[in-house]
Amino acid sequence: MSNIQVHRPLTIEQTEVARYLALEQTAAGFTLPSAESSDRHFFFSLPGAVALPAVIYYRTRHTGTPAFSVRINDATVTQYNFVNGDEAERTWHEIVPAHTAGGPTLRPDGNELVFFARDGSVTFGDVVILYASNQTTVQVPIVITTHP
Repeated sequence: MSNIQVHRPLTIEQTEVARYLALEQTAAGFTLPSAESSDRHFFFSLPGAVALPAVIYYRTRHTGTPAFSVRINDATVTQYNFVNGDEAERTWHEIVPAHTAGGPTLRPDGNELVFFARDGSVTFGDVVILYASNQTTVQVPIVITTHP
């Protein structure tokens, strides 16, 4: 039997790329509170999401001095009370923590994003999430049509 000497650590390579999700249904904006509710829920997948910090970007336009919050799964990423003198339109970028007490904040499937507002009016829009993934490709369904 012979011994093998290793002079440097053994490693393996793991794919890690930056990917993003633009929530199409937020492109036109939505206002809270609405006649139906003070919050709005979005459910989405992040293919290959790994437990690393991520970033969420969005814009707001408000009237009055409302309070609002943004939550992704178990992590509250924004809580803000507008005050007199705040610009009516703003853009936001917030760090999404890699973990919460319940485990990884972002998951490949079953994510929930919740916007909430009260005491005024907030229009949210153009929501984008930048995250780390272990998948470099995206599966796109192939549609085959036949012509007579």
